[in-house]
Amino acid sequence: METLTILNGDIYTPKHYGHGSIVIQNDKISTITAEVLQPSGETLDAAGCLVIPGLIDGLVHGGGGYDSMTGRVEDIATITRAHARSGVTSLVLGISSGSMKQINNALTAIAHVVDEPVADGSRILGSYVEGKFGSLAKNGAQNAKYITHPNFEEFHAMWAASDATLKVISVAPENDDNLQFIKHLATFKADAYNNIVIAMGHTNATYQQALDAIDAGVTRATHTYNGMSGLHHRTLGAIEAVLSHPDIHAELIVDEHHVHPFWGNTLIQQKGVHAVGLITDCTELAGVPTEEWQTSATYLPELDAYRLNEDAISQHDTTFERHRTEKYIRNGAMWLDVGKPTERLAGATITLMEGVRNVINWGHSIEAALTMATLTPAQNLGVADSVGSIATGKTADIVIVDENLSVQTVILGGKVVKK
Repeated sequence: METLTILNGDIYTPKHYGHGSIVIQNDKISTITAEVLQPSGETLDAAGCLVIPGLIDGLVHGGGGYDSMTGRVEDIATITRAHARSGVTSLVLGISSGSMKQINNALTAIAHVVDEPVADGSRILGSYVEGKFGSLAKNGAQNAKYITHPNFEEFHAMWAASDATLKVISVAPENDDNLQFIKHLATFKADAYNNIVIAMGHTNATYQQALDAIDAGVTRATHTYNGMSGLHHRTLGAIEAVLSHPDIHAELIVDEHHVHPFWGNTLIQQKGVHAVGLITDCTELAGVPTEEWQTSATYLPELDAYRLNEDAISQHDTTFERHRTEKYIRNGAMWLDVGKPTERLAGATITLMEGVRNVINWGHSIEAALTMATLTPAQNLGVADSVGSIATGKTADIVIVDENLSVQTVILGGKVVKK
């Protein structure tokens, strides 16, 4: 039996445990104690550092220079390695709208890595079909050409392509006639769909339509505020349904570009840390140093933005139709078609640890921020029995960070993958 002991760390489970030690045997946490240990086996001295659960990013579209839609197993592996280095030990990989062939190829590539995990990469909890069944009125960066109403023919094709690893399906409930699609998935999710999570996103639903969808089986809100009706003092929409309903998990993009900190704080204060999950919704540039991507980009002073050269983004990136949609980086986020009538925000460039820092800077405690980045998403995704917190018997996904939350060591399934 392999034993690894973390000594002298300030432990957050994500609740603050205090100074102590953690003993890992094989891939599981066997002991958490404040007592002085005489360890056997390998040791890590975490003196002066925080010991926290591995982060869980519930919606990722890329990282390390690669996008999740390429359909290439090696690109998915690179994405997982980029996020693992930043302290994310579990993630859900997003699927953008595209042709069914493109979507199914991407789902199959992701499923391959789910079944054969990368030793030094984040654990993929499954895929997340985000835009396919959205609303044309709220498509955002999703390609409107391929958006369709929720339907079983396309869903079952995607389910088969994913080899039952499709974890989250997002729909615009106003396009689901009598909510039959949502009701069916909710009824049979345990028996037929591996406990798939039903989300509401890219939606122009009225307040009542959104509430009806939640009652029918929706348990998650796709990047709350973004691509979502509401925030009007007389006409309520999906945002207000998410804010008011206690049983819906609200994703929150925390790059400070997609959602202003005022509204981020409003969501957290209204729903509480056990109903808000921090996400990045990040693009392929997550985990890529600024100086690296800037060398292959063109700065346009009149737009105060960097245009990413098509050939340099990733030779395998097929997310957006070439020659019709241009990618830019402006003010720390990715945009499409800057300066054109079709200009729109496309995704974040941060990793989740950076987002946790942002939330702490908004005035929240480390415990609160970590809860929303670990235990809360684990509970909504149905994996809290194994990951999402530091507890005896759970998988040893642990990150050691300094006081500024800079990653020092990453332990994934009891193995040190970054030191």
